[in-house]
Amino acid sequence: MSGLGKPVVRAAVYTRKSSDEGLDQEFNSLDAQHEACSAYIASQRHEGWKLIKKRFDDGGISGGTLERPALKALLCDVESGLIDMIVVYKIDRLTRSLSDFAKLIDCLDAKGCSFVSVTQSFNTSSSMGRLTLNVLLSFAQFEREVTAEHIRDKIAASKKKGMWMGGMVPWGYKVHSDPKIQSLEICEERSFDIRHVYHLYEELGCLSKVKRAIDTLWPDRNWSRGRIHNILINPIYIGKIKHKTEVYEGLHDAIIEQDQFDRVQAQLQKRSVIKRGKHPSRGPSAYLVGKVYDETGDRLTPSRSKKSSGRVIRYYYSNRLISGGADPTGWRLRADMLEQLLSEIVGQRLTEALTQFRLAPQMKPHGLVEAKKRLEQLDIKGMLDLIKRVDLYETTARIELDIDKVSSLIQTEISKLDLELLRIEEPVNLRKRTNGTKLTWVGYKGEPNHALIRAIVTAQAWVEEIKAGQSVSDIMQAHNIPEGMIWKRIRLAFLSPKILRAIVDGKTNRDLTIKMLTKHDLPLDWSEQQALFLS
Repeated sequence: MSGLGKPVVRAAVYTRKSSDEGLDQEFNSLDAQHEACSAYIASQRHEGWKLIKKRFDDGGISGGTLERPALKALLCDVESGLIDMIVVYKIDRLTRSLSDFAKLIDCLDAKGCSFVSVTQSFNTSSSMGRLTLNVLLSFAQFEREVTAEHIRDKIAASKKKGMWMGGMVPWGYKVHSDPKIQSLEICEERSFDIRHVYHLYEELGCLSKVKRAIDTLWPDRNWSRGRIHNILINPIYIGKIKHKTEVYEGLHDAIIEQDQFDRVQAQLQKRSVIKRGKHPSRGPSAYLVGKVYDETGDRLTPSRSKKSSGRVIRYYYSNRLISGGADPTGWRLRADMLEQLLSEIVGQRLTEALTQFRLAPQMKPHGLVEAKKRLEQLDIKGMLDLIKRVDLYETTARIELDIDKVSSLIQTEISKLDLELLRIEEPVNLRKRTNGTKLTWVGYKGEPNHALIRAIVTAQAWVEEIKAGQSVSDIMQAHNIPEGMIWKRIRLAFLSPKILRAIVDGKTNRDLTIKMLTKHDLPLDWSEQQALFLS
């Protein structure tokens, strides 16, 4: 109880600024917000309000996400019962998203905590206050979405005019020396490399041979086949700008002549057709070859087993099982399961390290967002490519990431990385079975399956299009998707709300994938669906 007979209300101030501009000043925007909120708390002293000393400041982070260090710390203290009231200068400092606002309200209500806006006369302790907040947040979210649309439209319009709109500058070019000109100019030293790559491919006709030639010429480059392929198909080198599926004439000069570019595309296409026809049943490669070792230091070697049904199953064997015969200590792991497990561990740990500003502490918020996007876009092969070595034990998996590849992915200098975070150690469970060794991740935390979520949203959109009078043929033409895939994927629009919530929250079994949900007929009865997929 306070000295005036009122119960003590422990009040915390939360401040946020979207950009990091001016934060290096002695007295910045965050300080100004904190001072105004502190004064408001002081004015409520007669109601028992008391300012807690701990500060919660998020500088340079958008209000469109809840992934903010100070906000997480604030909610943690609320969860621990240390805070009764949150004070913000303006409601959009806390969040600009209606869905995030709903989550916050649920969290605060559960702990009997409210919040107040200094510049807006309401609080969440009354129904009228909540109504007002919803209205204001609706406008805040609308403003954010409209701004995003304007930015996307601006980028599209600028690219249509041939302008360079930023991003990673392609090898062979540099940003124009005149900052008023939104274009690229040729970097003479590097443009030679691009011309040489095209000549090499015309001469050799094989990406692997080109890579070996480049490794000999420039051993310090370490260019992958994927990077070489991207150079060969990028229309930027013939003076054009690509935006999604459209290609426009660029303002920059071409490095490669149109005729040579067309010849290379024809070669690549021909090579692709031959390759697909030559090995129709090979399936995925062993992405971890030469990288995985068991507890004895014995390297695991990829192998294939063909079942009587014709199904091919890939494994990783300890070398001694192949060269020395049966050995009870040897490892025999299903390749697809091991690759999936390791890609999940790497993906989750890198995402956490980026989000918490630990992997690259000096990275700007915008750079962080872009780095997370690139990380999320990686498939299993791309994620496993980041791995340098894996040592497997009965209770632990030790993963060493490739420093150069991680640095290239997040576009940050090696000297600015916390290299300790590139050595991952995770608890695992090992179970020996007759058909192989089963390895599970003890530290797995449920994460939403973003590919599945996107597929569900797409399926729901297709249903709405059909309701509006469009035919399946219209959808096929609009999206360039086979009819069979449309009918398979459209089932996802009829999942029960309970399953949808579990998918969004990342609380489903990791085996619940697009393939599983579309492989068989989906029951229309929601209880049957839940018995199948949530039990």
